[in-house]
Amino acid sequence: MSFFTNLRADRLVTEIRSSNDPNSAATQKAIARLKDVGPGAIESVFAALPEADKAATMAFVEVLAGLVSQKTLPVFMRGLVEGSPRVISGISWALTTSRNYPPHLLLEALSIPGISKPTVLEVIAAQKSRFGVRELLAAAYTQEPNEKAALFRLIGEIADQSAIPELVGRLQGKDPIARVHIINTLARFNSPDIQTALQGLLKDPNKLIRGAVLSAMQRMNGLIDIERVSALLRDPEIDVLNRAIDVVIKANHPETMRYLIEVLKDENENARRAAVEVLNEIGNAKSVKYLLEALKDSDWWVRSRAADALGKIGGPKVIDAVLQLVRDKDEDIRRAAIEILNQTKDERAVESLIQATRDADWWVSERAVDALAEIGSKRALPRLMEMLHTPANGKAMPIVVRALGKLGDSRLVDTLLPLIARPEREIRIEAIQALSRVADESRAEQVRNELQAQVSCPDQTISRMAAAAMNELGPRRRASARRSPCRRRRPRRC
Repeated sequence: MSFFTNLRADRLVTEIRSSNDPNSAATQKAIARLKDVGPGAIESVFAALPEADKAATMAFVEVLAGLVSQKTLPVFMRGLVEGSPRVISGISWALTTSRNYPPHLLLEALSIPGISKPTVLEVIAAQKSRFGVRELLAAAYTQEPNEKAALFRLIGEIADQSAIPELVGRLQGKDPIARVHIINTLARFNSPDIQTALQGLLKDPNKLIRGAVLSAMQRMNGLIDIERVSALLRDPEIDVLNRAIDVVIKANHPETMRYLIEVLKDENENARRAAVEVLNEIGNAKSVKYLLEALKDSDWWVRSRAADALGKIGGPKVIDAVLQLVRDKDEDIRRAAIEILNQTKDERAVESLIQATRDADWWVSERAVDALAEIGSKRALPRLMEMLHTPANGKAMPIVVRALGKLGDSRLVDTLLPLIARPEREIRIEAIQALSRVADESRAEQVRNELQAQVSCPDQTISRMAAAAMNELGPRRRASARRSPCRRRRPRRC
């Protein structure tokens, strides 16, 4: 810039800065004359911006906007590298306002060392209508993650139907981050062709791609490939697996149960959890029965794992379905249903379990007793007492006695005491353990005295159980003794 040009520009800059009214004729004339100075005025305006007030800043931005061109753009880019924050802000404002330069130069500016990339990206965003998807894509691939994400956001905003072939063609690229952005953009277009293209990536080895596709499917409508999506319920990546759960639930596909079978049988606990979470939302008695029928020919440990998952994770829909299946005609289904209820400890199951204790299948009946014991509801007491005094239930008596002990009702002491003298070894063992649980402070001394004879029993298991039960009763006995003297009874002999 020549000396005289510099002098003239500085004078006009001073005149603008000293003006109190930016809209006055004199100020507007000074702005016009400063523009007429041409590119030589740019540096003077840059120098004035750091100290300019709001009115002067607006005037200087107007000047800069008028001086932007392809020829002067390098000067502005240098200002974005070397300028103060206020200079950079003024340049950004000017470049945003003007269209008197090729937009591709902004994309090239992103590669200038030291340039304020956030500012360049702001200008690109303001000028987004001047860009095509292809040129933004080409620029995005060369950028660092933050700049790449910003450019892909713009691509997502400007992409239309005409851009779909270009985007789909890049789905198989090598850059996983770029592919994720492209998937997110394509999710805006809810067409069968795009859904097919995206679902083809569900087996991609990169977890980011699988997760992005599932997120896109969650936002889209239409038919899904339930087989491919259900396979991801077994995905080793928890984030991918959880997204697959959401997609399967949303789809509520009529073939879902068919593909849940293998998931429910999986060795991985997370996979089984995923299958049950799907059932919690879309399951019913028919679908749960379908699964149980499919599982009944599997190895016992497979059935056990599945029942464990259904019982521990199953929500209201699953439990309601299982409660209906306790009365199913198929013995195997009833067994599976009872096994699931054994894991739930759900109070809603009590009445159904009480009825199941009358089942013709001994296994169903006995496991129903176990389930009632785990729930711990006193409502089961009358039925358990009935079973205890029914001769036909002799084989089930040890299980019934164990269940009575778990219910922990001190009123059962008189019922259980005679059982420690029974000839059946299993009944005696269960009775000893049950008494140690149900005896309260007022009966502890009496029970301890009755157990004393069992300690010397030749059967080492009974002897050991009796000694352990006496130790457990010790604290309760001492507490009772402090309150009132106990009446001793002659203990039964072993």
